[in-house]
Amino acid sequence: MKAASLIGFFTVAMSVAAGWSGIPPGPAAAATAAVAYPGMTIIQGESVCTLGYVDPARRIGYSAGHCNTDAVVRDKAGDLVGEVISARHNRAGQAYTAPTDRVIDHQVIRLSPAVMATDRAAPSLVRRLVSDPSVLPQPGMQVCHVGVTTGLSCGEIAHVYNGWFTMAVGGGDLTSADGDSGGPVYTRLPDRSGLILLGLFRGRHGNHLAAVTWADVEASSRHMT
Repeated sequence: MKAASLIGFFTVAMSVAAGWSGIPPGPAAAATAAVAYPGMTIIQGESVCTLGYVDPARRIGYSAGHCNTDAVVRDKAGDLVGEVISARHNRAGQAYTAPTDRVIDHQVIRLSPAVMATDRAAPSLVRRLVSDPSVLPQPGMQVCHVGVTTGLSCGEIAHVYNGWFTMAVGGGDLTSADGDSGGPVYTRLPDRSGLILLGLFRGRHGNHLAAVTWADVEASSRHMT
């Protein structure tokens, strides 16, 4: 769905929904305003990645730190989404990550004032992506992730390490490709509404897929506005 179509969708159907931030722009602004939502395409220089989480109240977004090849962040239509205010990636240039290694790989993006922000996640843009750092990844937990290249796919957590975890197909269809980096990894809990964010997708790790743990990302960026 293109940015202009998304703007119309949010303006008509979701302007009073939870997760909505700001006042819908008038017709002139709507032609160029970007919409920031979890699972959308973000472009930084030559890097194409996925936005992992949007905090509408603080007006910041999150993605993978290794996507930060340019501080200016745009959507696939070329509209300004925001600028990077912090980026950390401690595995740059490392060919292998051992189970004992700590992994840090995230960036924080301050959204542009013109951007409309929602925490409702792709592909449906119906369910909220909920930040709850008290919910931690556990082996065997059923998870899904959203990437701009492969869309929505699901599997289960294989192993949990220091600041990161791996995922296997399990009984699902879990997959990934270039462009999926930074996208949300989430679970569903029977006693909770919404999608509970567990991590930001990193890429492949041997036969598994890997993500950085959301609780660690949130703790390191809690002071940022």
